[in-house]
This record gives sequence, C-alpha cells and structure tokens, in this order.
Amino acid sequence: MHIESAISATAFARNKLRIYWQYTKPRIWLLFAVEACAGAVLGYNHEGSPPLIRIAAIVLSVALGAIGAEAFTNVIDKEIDSRMERTKSRPLPTNAISSGEALTLGAVAVAGSLMLAEALGTFPLLLIAIGLIDNIVIYSMLSKRTTPWSIVLGSVSGGVPIWAGYAAIRLPISAAGWLLGLLVLAWIPLHIWTIAYAYAEDYRVANVPMAPVVWSRRRFGWTLAAASVVLFGIALVGDGLLWHRQIAFVLLADLAAMALLIITTQFALQPSILRAKQAFMACNIYLLLLFIAIIAVGSFVK
Repeated sequence: MHIESAISATAFARNKLRIYWQYTKPRIWLLFAVEACAGAVLGYNHEGSPPLIRIAAIVLSVALGAIGAEAFTNVIDKEIDSRMERTKSRPLPTNAISSGEALTLGAVAVAGSLMLAEALGTFPLLLIAIGLIDNIVIYSMLSKRTTPWSIVLGSVSGGVPIWAGYAAIRLPISAAGWLLGLLVLAWIPLHIWTIAYAYAEDYRVANVPMAPVVWSRRRFGWTLAAASVVLFGIALVGDGLLWHRQIAFVLLADLAAMALLIITTQFALQPSILRAKQAFMACNIYLLLLFIAIIAVGSFVK
C-alpha cells in the first residue's frame, strides 16, 4: 500500500508539474529569454571575459517576469479564454489549476524577477517593472477589452527584454540596442494581428475588439501594410548598426527583413486565413533567427 501510494503521489506531482509547465506558455517566455540574451550579448563590449553570471541572471529575470506576467494575465483573461475555441482547453478554463494557484505562481515568479533585476542595477529593475506594468495593467486589464490598438499599447513589454539585457551588461544603451528593441515593438502588432485574423471568429465570440474583428478589411489591410513598412525601415537602419563591419550579415539580415515585408504585405493586401498563418510563422522565424544570429556571432562594433 505504501508503494502504491508513493507511486500515485509521484504521478500526481508529475502531472501537476506538466500542467504548470503548460500554463506558463514556454514558447513565450523562452522567446523573451532568448531576446534578453541577445540584448546582453549586444551590450558586451568584448573587453575581458564575458560576464556570464550577469547574462544568466538577466535572462532568468526576464524569463521569470514573463512567466509571472502570463500567470496574472491568464487569470484576467480566464473568461475570454473559456469562450474561445483556440484557448478553452488551457489549464485555467478547464480548472486543471485554480486561479489561486495561478496567482501564487505569478506572485512568486514576479518577485523573483524583480529581485534578480534589482541585483543587476536600478535601470534593469526599472525596465523589468515597466514591462510587467505594460503587459499586465495597460494591455490585459485596461485596453484588451476596449480598443483594437491594445496590442500596440502593450507592445512596450516586448522591447523590454532587449533593453534590460543590454542595461544589465553596460550603460548607456547604444543606438543599436534601442533600435533592436523598437524592432520588437514594431514586430508585435504584425505577430498578433496575423494570428488574430486566422482566429477572428474566436475573438468575435469572446467580444474582444481585435483589429481584424472591428476594422473593415480595407482599413485592417492598409494598417498592417503600414506596420510592415515600419518594421522594415527599422530593420534596415538597425541592421546597418548591428552588422556594419560584417557586410555579409547586413545583406542577409536585410534580405530576411525584405522577405518578411513581402509576406506580410501580400497578406495585408489579399488577406486569407492561409496567408495569415503563413505571415504569423514568417514573423516568428524572422525574429528568432535574428536573435540567434546576434547571440551566435556576438561580433559587434561598439
């Protein structure tokens, strides 16, 4: 009986950990962690040994902050998620975990994030705090249910990992560092609006005024096209600053940005669910490859 109870308890614990892992949305916080690492590598000036402990600390701080923010925003969005076909099987709507458990997880993760950021300096702490407030309060609590521009208002939190990663290593943040964060800000509306178009009916049912739901097809298309051009412009300037002694990398980065511009503009001008999903994947691949290249090469001129 004792062995059976121990096996049962172990299985329960494993299942609970799996649910918590799913609840934190690993793909999101891992992307933020990679983003913070890219910012830290960009801030490293190649004088002396790499500050691996500081890099690890800011990456963990950002990851914990993203986990905490997801925990809180999922509780705020529980009713919305329960109405949407795409999200109704998530742990909170299905009561796999309770709101109390989710809030506890969020509080612990946010506290850990802020303590680590504080150990790295006042500016990284301030940036992490701004990111959390933007995501949890400005986006999820105040604007998601009231305006189709909510994702633009909430995009500041997307640039924070870059800036916090850079600030944890050196100050002031360079023009290249600021531009890389701005590129993420421009990327977020494309990323969200493309997938929102594919699941527009879900948002309509949940009464969430996302741009593809409340705007005309013409207005949505032209706004998305304009956002694509803005991202491309930032990318061109940023690529020049990031890779200006590595001409091959400048060309490759510019070509990648051009490919993304073509894909998102095609979707904007002739929207369809298939093109929305293609544009969504292209956005993800573009940003991930850019961060991986920054981390892998790590050869920037200061």
